[in-house]
Amino acid sequence: MGTASSQWAPMFRELATNVGEAPPVRPKTLSQDELLGLFSSAVTGADYVLTPASDEDMRGKYAKPKVSLEVVYDDV
Repeated sequence: MGTASSQWAPMFRELATNVGEAPPVRPKTLSQDELLGLFSSAVTGADYVLTPASDEDMRGKYAKPKVSLEVVYDDV
């Protein structure tokens, strides 16, 4: 329970005190190159190729085979 007498109360009391007493910290200003570096493919994983989930991936044993609209001519 979230009460002042719970086993977690001292931990949350200390956390609240630490947050209240911590000095404000301003973020470091980034240059344009540093900012763009945050979004590089090496950092974001943008070079990762996603594979769409199949019907079997999504529905497991309830997946149904897709009906093909392909026309097959036996006498080609």
